[in-house]
Amino acid sequence: MSKFLFVCAISSMLISGMILPVWATTDLTAYLPISGNAITPNFKFTKIIFIDYKNGGKLESALNGKNTTISFSTDSSDNPSTANFMQILDNAIKAQKSSATVTNLKVNYIVQINGGSDEASITYLVQVIPTIIGYVMYQGTNTVNAGIGGGGTPFILDASWAGFDINQDVTLSTPTYGNLEINYPISFIQKELPVVYGAIKGSNAEKLLEENLLDASTLFKQQPLSSWDHLFDPSYIVSGATTLQYTGTKIAVTTFSSGVSTIQAGVMNAKQEDADFTSDAVYHLRTIEQPASGTFDVEGQAQAYNVGGAPAFTTTPTAAANVSNTTAGGISGMVMYGMAAFGGGIAVFVFIWSNKKLKSDKNRKPDAPWGPVQYEQRQQWADKFDGAVKSNTIVVMEKEEKDWLCFKCGYYTLTSQNHCSNCGAARPT
Repeated sequence: MSKFLFVCAISSMLISGMILPVWATTDLTAYLPISGNAITPNFKFTKIIFIDYKNGGKLESALNGKNTTISFSTDSSDNPSTANFMQILDNAIKAQKSSATVTNLKVNYIVQINGGSDEASITYLVQVIPTIIGYVMYQGTNTVNAGIGGGGTPFILDASWAGFDINQDVTLSTPTYGNLEINYPISFIQKELPVVYGAIKGSNAEKLLEENLLDASTLFKQQPLSSWDHLFDPSYIVSGATTLQYTGTKIAVTTFSSGVSTIQAGVMNAKQEDADFTSDAVYHLRTIEQPASGTFDVEGQAQAYNVGGAPAFTTTPTAAANVSNTTAGGISGMVMYGMAAFGGGIAVFVFIWSNKKLKSDKNRKPDAPWGPVQYEQRQQWADKFDGAVKSNTIVVMEKEEKDWLCFKCGYYTLTSQNHCSNCGAARPT
């Protein structure tokens, strides 16, 4: 029975729980209003590189104890190189059959170098915040008298712009560091760590560092939009978010999310690649990439859609009939509540079962194969221990004299009582 309960509990956790991602390689958060107002989605691209020099060599001399952070922020409105990047990004979005257009671009760039005695890590973080318009592909209605079950004519919102992939140099000018190429990790190493680049150049390790950072296509490659978890919230409140053009307005929103391991999505493992390279010593390079993660908050009751093979959303401003309000893995809200009730029922059942078992152990019948329960004579714990050690025998369990045993039900009753306190049988003479 206990094994069955354990399996049920674990199954419930697997169905309702999820494993959170750890610093995703590509991370997106975006809000899509049906008004068509300009949006500012937030993309974060991350890569972590480890260089092992435990065999010593010039890389140990160059990296051991080195702790450096290089960071800058730039905006297309006042930096021509960033404006050029904005055009590159707009072209990459158009290549995804997107109707969206980028009108402004902000970039935050951070690289951290941390050198230890045996290994150094280089962490890249590129934050890209474009301003996007033109994502409304079809203008629906705000009425509730037509369309899908009274929910209004659906709006169609483009989502393909979120799956861009930039496969070219992206060089930004900075007042502190000069020109920096931000798309390929090897470019940074070549400029800022020439000793390390000299050791890596021409090796398999260099190939690992030539993979581009600015690749959001993994969002839809690892899990199509139709399989993302989604939940409809009819009372979502946006407050203090001026960038979203909302100030404390209560609206209906459907949240779509991806990037966690679930029963439906399966296990999303981190990607690790390794390469040995030799210069003056034998070194090892390792890269780690976490699964991509993404969150869309779509105004209205939304569903994943497909337009010419490209991901999109259909949404109605108010809840529509015959369209399910679903949550993680497509499980309905009522099913989730039922699962919660089932879990609570298991807890109550375990409590009742364990309580009964405790009582049955205390009041065990004498005909049981293990015999009647006997009580140990009261004495100091230290005395018991000393007595057991001196006699080299186990302390004998004895029944207290003031209790008598009912041979009908096996329950012990105080000597002062003439009838069993459990079944009422007369005390044997």
